[in-house]
Amino acid sequence: MQITAVDSENNLFKVEDLLPQDLVEQVLATDWKNIPWQRQEGQENWARRRLENSALPWADQWDQQLSQVWNDIAKAVGMELQPYCGTGFWLDEPGFTCSIHTDGEMPGSLHMSWIGPGTTFYWHKDSSTLRYQVASSPNSGYVMINCADETGYRKLLWHAMLTPVENFRITSYTWITPK
Repeated sequence: MQITAVDSENNLFKVEDLLPQDLVEQVLATDWKNIPWQRQEGQENWARRRLENSALPWADQWDQQLSQVWNDIAKAVGMELQPYCGTGFWLDEPGFTCSIHTDGEMPGSLHMSWIGPGTTFYWHKDSSTLRYQVASSPNSGYVMINCADETGYRKLLWHAMLTPVENFRITSYTWITPK
C-alpha cells in the first residue's frame, strides 16, 4: 500500500495498491450487475446503486484488510482516525456523471476506483483548474481529508466525475473521521 500527498496542501492523497492481489482479483471477478442494491441515501435521483455488502462473498476479508491497514492510513495522512467503520460499494450506471462539488462538512473519505473512470480534483469550481486526476485503474484512488484547521478554516476540495459512464463504474467509498 502506498499513500502519498498529491501536493503541499496535505489534504488529498494518492492511494495505490491498497489491497493484496488475491483480494483485488476477487473484487474484479464480482458479477457486479447482479448484486442486490438500493439507491444511496441522499443521492436517490442519481444513476448510482449502493450495493449490498452482504451479497459480496469477500466483504469480510475486505473489512479485515482495511482494519489491519487503518493505522497505516492514519500515519500516511498524518492524523489519528476513528476506527474503521465500513465501506460502501457503488455501481454507477451508463450515463452517470457527477458535477463539480465539495463534500460539505463530511470529514473525509477513502474512495477507490475498480472499474471505470476516476475522480478529478480541481482548485476551484472550474474544470480548467485541474489539481489531480485519480487513475482509472483497479486498486487506486484517493484519501480526502476535509477538516477545518485550528482557526476553523476549511479548504474546499472541489471534485467531479465529468466523463459519462459507458457501461458501468465500480468504486468503493470508506468513511474517514479524524479523532
